[in-house]
Amino acid sequence: MAIGILSTGSYLPRRVVTNKELESLVDTTDEWIVRRTGIRERRRAADGAASSDLGTIAGMRALHAGGLSQLQIDGLVVATSSPDYIQPATACVLQAKLGMGAVTAFDVSAVCTGFVYGLTAAVGMMRGFPQQYRRMLVVGAEAYSRILDHSDRTTSVFFGDGAGAVVLGEVPDGYGVLSAHLMADGTQAEVVGVPAGGSAEPASHRTVAERRHYFHMNGPKVWDFATTALPTAIKEALMQAGLGVEDVGLMITHQANARLIEAVGSAVGVSADKVALTVDRYGNTAAASVPITLDEALAAGRVRRGDVVVLASVGGGMTAGAVVLRWY
Repeated sequence: MAIGILSTGSYLPRRVVTNKELESLVDTTDEWIVRRTGIRERRRAADGAASSDLGTIAGMRALHAGGLSQLQIDGLVVATSSPDYIQPATACVLQAKLGMGAVTAFDVSAVCTGFVYGLTAAVGMMRGFPQQYRRMLVVGAEAYSRILDHSDRTTSVFFGDGAGAVVLGEVPDGYGVLSAHLMADGTQAEVVGVPAGGSAEPASHRTVAERRHYFHMNGPKVWDFATTALPTAIKEALMQAGLGVEDVGLMITHQANARLIEAVGSAVGVSADKVALTVDRYGNTAAASVPITLDEALAAGRVRRGDVVVLASVGGGMTAGAVVLRWY
């Protein structure tokens, strides 16, 4: 049974936060941000909006693009590292907002690699249990502005809010998802994350005072891991699909940093004209970045039937993964 992406959708909040605006908040400059990251602006969710709100709009747009209703979907997977709550799953909240009925709904937590992990999990469920799962909705939704320390220039300038979604369903043989390669290295779990608020470090006056409920990141270690693990994951996935770098029509990697995207493309051997880029306008939208960028690439006509498309990401955990599709 061949499983592919039937339709896509995305949502970016209206509010635009420019580098110039950030100059008044933290010790940084527009020139520094652009030179180091390629980011010129990012989006900020409206007051009171949670990740599920952004994901609901992206999910509805993906359904409408495929001519489907929410009642025709058999399962929902939500990738997020800025969930509405520690529990219940954001997927359950989003399921209710979409009016999907009592179908399977769960979260995937692999930070920025979450969408690639979630997509792979959904495809496995559809292939393993085809009578129950004919179509599934996979959403990447992030409201990172809610977990950032806006006085910390090492994190606050990088991230934006947004959501992207895809509908999975059966496609003709030879099309759809051809392969996937996922990995994780838990020995580097401290490199990226929100230290406090879980069972390891429950909330206390100390954790709040020390600002340990905000997102933290060791940038140099992220770079070292990403520039090694992500090219490896992409090459492994292509090899499993029986394809070479020369077969790739478009590569969509996690939109963390323009320099990082360029380095990964160079390491894999994919030319810059075959690598999609949205980080300059939206910043790092974590688990939402791959589906947002895919939706924009489709709207721009950059993907046609028969094209080989690579979706790849790297994130906290540390995690990395790649999926290879032949577009239908």
